Amino acid sequence: MFCRMGKHCRAIAVVRVGKPSQFRQNGHFRRGIPLANTGPTTKDSRGTPPVSLNGILSTALSALQTNTTALGVVSQNISNLNTTGYADRTVNEQTQVLGGNISGVDIADIERVTNQFLTQETLNANASSQQYSTESGIFSQLNGLLGQPGASTSLTSQLDAVSTALNSASLSPNSATSQQAVLSAFQNLASTVSGLSSSISGLQSQVDQQVTSTVGSVNTLLQQIYSLNQQIQTAQAQGNDSSGLLDQRDQAVQNLSQYIGVQTTTQADGQMLVSTSDGVSLVGGSTYGQLSYSGGSNGSYPPIALQTIDPATGQNVGPTQALDPHLGSGQLEGLVSMRDGALANFQQELGNFAQQTALAFNAQSNANSAYPPPTALTGTDTGLLSSDGLNFTGQTTIAVADQSGNLVSQINVDFDTGTLSVDGGPSVSIGSTVGSFTSALNAALGSNGTASFSNGALSISANGTNGVVVQDDASDPSSRGGTGFSQFFGLNNIFQSSAPSVAATGLSAGDAGGFADGGAMQFVLKGPNGQIGKQASVTVTAGMTIGDIVGALNTAFGGAASFSLSSTGALTMTPSAANSGYQLNVVSDSTERGSTGMSFTQLFGLGTQQLTAQAQGFTVSSALTANPSSLPLGQPSITSSTAIGDPIVASGDSSGLDALDNVSNAQQTFQAAGTLSAQSTSLTNYVGAFYQDIATQTQTATTNSTTEGDRLTEAQSLQSQTSGVNLDDELSKMVVYQQAYSAGARLLQVAQALDQTLQQDLT
Repeated sequence: MFCRMGKHCRAIAVVRVGKPSQFRQNGHFRRGIPLANTGPTTKDSRGTPPVSLNGILSTALSALQTNTTALGVVSQNISNLNTTGYADRTVNEQTQVLGGNISGVDIADIERVTNQFLTQETLNANASSQQYSTESGIFSQLNGLLGQPGASTSLTSQLDAVSTALNSASLSPNSATSQQAVLSAFQNLASTVSGLSSSISGLQSQVDQQVTSTVGSVNTLLQQIYSLNQQIQTAQAQGNDSSGLLDQRDQAVQNLSQYIGVQTTTQADGQMLVSTSDGVSLVGGSTYGQLSYSGGSNGSYPPIALQTIDPATGQNVGPTQALDPHLGSGQLEGLVSMRDGALANFQQELGNFAQQTALAFNAQSNANSAYPPPTALTGTDTGLLSSDGLNFTGQTTIAVADQSGNLVSQINVDFDTGTLSVDGGPSVSIGSTVGSFTSALNAALGSNGTASFSNGALSISANGTNGVVVQDDASDPSSRGGTGFSQFFGLNNIFQSSAPSVAATGLSAGDAGGFADGGAMQFVLKGPNGQIGKQASVTVTAGMTIGDIVGALNTAFGGAASFSLSSTGALTMTPSAANSGYQLNVVSDSTERGSTGMSFTQLFGLGTQQLTAQAQGFTVSSALTANPSSLPLGQPSITSSTAIGDPIVASGDSSGLDALDNVSNAQQTFQAAGTLSAQSTSLTNYVGAFYQDIATQTQTATTNSTTEGDRLTEAQSLQSQTSGVNLDDELSKMVVYQQAYSAGARLLQVAQALDQTLQQDLT
């Protein structure tokens, strides 16, 4: 017979019909049933085996079934043209062979079109894009809180406002209006510092909440991927189509890469192993990881814990490990790096500025005096005990003056000789402790005033309407750990904060610890990427000296970090070479020195939180706020020839005010903090560096976000070209499958016609 169906007809089957007698079986003709099994087949001279009607029907039906399925796949592809995560399906056909003869066409498999390289590149690009997008978004919020460097609310503007107020007040330093203007300028500066610190702290808390939420999302995805692994393994083992499950798993992994940098490996049984970029297992063949995070506060944040779970038993597999160092990229990495990195660094830089601002202005204000002199000078909590060694050198004068600034009485203290004298009288011992000095000073004041030391704070008061003036010797000024007498005790401070600005305590290793028995400190030595170098704890017992506690710290850290007490009483921590760049975080500290309320880490400014605390609660002294006229804008003048009744503080004196005006531009020594190195510069320049650091990191994050976003777009585009549905290709396939289906239908018609002809010939 002649086939008019073209190449599709030939591709489906080659048909050769034998004589009618060949279709007789057992003397009967068979209708509508295969007749191919009547006996062995032989080839004709052309080598083509004869084909029965059964073979023709089988070939036609296989063509119809195969192309129906293929058209269904095309239809599925087109309907999922815009479905996220859907991979294009391709039908792979094969010939059917029965008894060594071609008997039609069949589907070998329906293949998902994927490219492992492009898939992994998309995962990597997605994780990086999410990381930098997260960082850029947080920087945007931070800059909104900080404002522009030149804005009226910026630190730069507030420093300038202090200078402007001081300049204006120099014309009339004793005017209530001038004093209030200066006080307001100081308050605005302090409020800006503490406000920025609170804003950054609030942003850290917000980011920490996002970490907690994201951990929950990651856990859901890890369980989902594990569950899909089991379903895919079962489906493939049973020979069932698992393409839909594979799509779901790919999408789940893609979603996971938003949060963590991941890499994947597909096993022969269809399961996919998922791990972090550096190889920490997240989903195994029979296990999956579960994250836990309880949240942190006050700059101390625990690591994200990863525990492998065996779902079959519900038991933990292996030890818990910190995931932070293995995040690599993704939203979680962006959140953690901003919370523990950039935001924490800015807090430390701001705290560094606050500490040096307090030290610089307080050093000058304690060298100044108000007119008229204040009736009392009340110091801040130093954390010292009455039994502590006095440990001062040099000389200072504590004087009582009347409301006109005239000398009533003066007490000259010589710490080098351990004596004091009243109004040029005989020398009297001050003893060797803070308590003995206070008692000697109180006795020396006599009827003119009182001195007391309680809860770590020294107070000196004058009786009646008289005031108190403190002046260091010009050639041999007093010093404890490098800080003068008045400033060390904070007698005439302008600024104060929630942490002592003076870090050099003047304590020595032999001084009694003075800490209550049982107080405990917990520490974490943390790396720049969240690595845990060491976790340590120290419990204080009664009778331990300062040196004993320092020794206990060194023992607890086992060489991961070393602690040393300097000759000025400053405690420093130095990480080992293996932990270079690591910082000390104080997780908790329940120690308390005597009745001061001061913990060990607060006393020595130990840990990153203590530098941050310099900016928290940064404010103007409550004594100045309550009485602006006590602002120390003049300078006392007491010499060896000054006699009772001589003026020691003059009305209209602006020399102290001028000295305060010079503080902002004077060179200060800043320790390393955040990303800013140790440097000697002015307060004004340091503020500029602070803003520049934020601007630089913001620009870097923005650039990275744009770059990685473009990388993700390109990766997705390439993946779409390879794995996505192309409408033109699908329409082309549809035409081919429709024509092949039609050819199969025509072949079925031919078989029916042959059958009818045979029946007619045989009747």
